[in-house]
Amino acid sequence: MKTPILLKVLQISATKANPNYKNTRSRNGDKGFTLLEVLVIALIVGILSSIAAPSWLAFINRQRVRTVNDRVLQTLRTAQSEAKRTKSDVRVTFNYDPNANPPVKPTFTINTNTPQNLDAGGEIKPGQVKLFAQANGVSTIKSITFNYQGWITNPSIQSRTPRQLTDGFTVTIYPPDSLPNTAAKQCVIVETLIGGMRTAEGNDCPPPS
Repeated sequence: MKTPILLKVLQISATKANPNYKNTRSRNGDKGFTLLEVLVIALIVGILSSIAAPSWLAFINRQRVRTVNDRVLQTLRTAQSEAKRTKSDVRVTFNYDPNANPPVKPTFTINTNTPQNLDAGGEIKPGQVKLFAQANGVSTIKSITFNYQGWITNPSIQSRTPRQLTDGFTVTIYPPDSLPNTAAKQCVIVETLIGGMRTAEGNDCPPPS
């Protein structure tokens, strides 16, 4: 008889110590999401992702194109400066095979040295950008040579008079999932005989020959 009485006393004491015991237990049991709520949230996230993903991919591609284009400009300016410093010709050749399988990175060679990648220190992976180089609208001209004054010495680049937008030497970078005439392309144009350079984008870049 004593044991049931003792249990009764303990139960009464516990209830008095926490007067909101029943309400608290009820609230704790109500926490969480229903299956319908989870499905609605998943549907909303999926819709937002499908809207944002193409824009995000286009933004990333533009950043990659800009990064490689800046690298091309830096390479040409460095070669021009080196020609002036050493008082000798410096030749820059740009290489890229769009049909390579597996994809390759665009490279450049200064004189006859080992080819170097235009990958921003490994940031750009093979196949993430494409490149074409041309001069005077001739796609077979992939090289440009600076003399001791920093001027262009390629006879084929000097041939046209008067000079037009497609004259000079042009290196164009564009996203891998686009055609060479895409509006997303960017380029570096060496447009004067004394080696004047500028960057352009979209329709301001000469189309491939």
